[in-house]
Amino acid sequence: MTSATSAPHLYALPEHRRLDLLARFPQLDEEQISAWLGLTLAFRGPVCARLEKRRGHLPATAVLGSDERWHLRLGTAMVCSNAARILIDLDAPAPVPGTVVAHSFRVRFRSGEQSSPPAGAVRPDWDVVLTGQEREPDLVPRAERCPINLDQGDWAPCRVVSRSDWKGHKRNRYIAAAGTMCHACGDSLGQDLHYDRNTHLITGLLCNECSSHINECPHPSGCYQADYLNDPPAAHLRERYYVGGNRDDRKRMTRRAA
Repeated sequence: MTSATSAPHLYALPEHRRLDLLARFPQLDEEQISAWLGLTLAFRGPVCARLEKRRGHLPATAVLGSDERWHLRLGTAMVCSNAARILIDLDAPAPVPGTVVAHSFRVRFRSGEQSSPPAGAVRPDWDVVLTGQEREPDLVPRAERCPINLDQGDWAPCRVVSRSDWKGHKRNRYIAAAGTMCHACGDSLGQDLHYDRNTHLITGLLCNECSSHINECPHPSGCYQADYLNDPPAAHLRERYYVGGNRDDRKRMTRRAA
């Protein structure tokens, strides 16, 4: 029988985190999960590292373009000015109405050379002239946003949701309860609902980075990711993640479990 002695890293975690991990990895036993936690602990050290480049606190504005799409200005830089998010010049002067922003799914390097377009990219290069019309980014529906870097975490989730968008309504509730920034790191905009796999209760709203890696946190406490997992700031809402109607998510869960 497995015990705290044979699975020390797993049993060092609070009970709800232990049950969540067992639900996430049904193919593994407690000793195997504990061994994985031990390896992760040795790799990560005493705390989980934060990304050096966060942009969640920069002021963001949606600017209407001549293509009738809204384009995101982050600080003074246009997010759609380069298909490679890390190559965007955040120190560039703020654009004025009439500024032309070159668009392409190909990466534009400072030398002017471009990489090959990704497979499936059907839109050609196009230029967009910025107008003087501005809007709060979280009021712009996804379909009206510029597609360049759309899913990189700089756009705030649209808070205007349809009646059938249950996930959008729940996301708005968690934003109202604990803010728009990631409920774990607080450095980037929250994008994804995180939930406990054992109870199916939503714990909070996470940025892209935290959503991808937070369940791998091996620390019992003393780490910003562990602090969130131990005591999420909006967990008191006790909203269930699955409410029916979202069959795609349930199919993905089934495939992952298999």
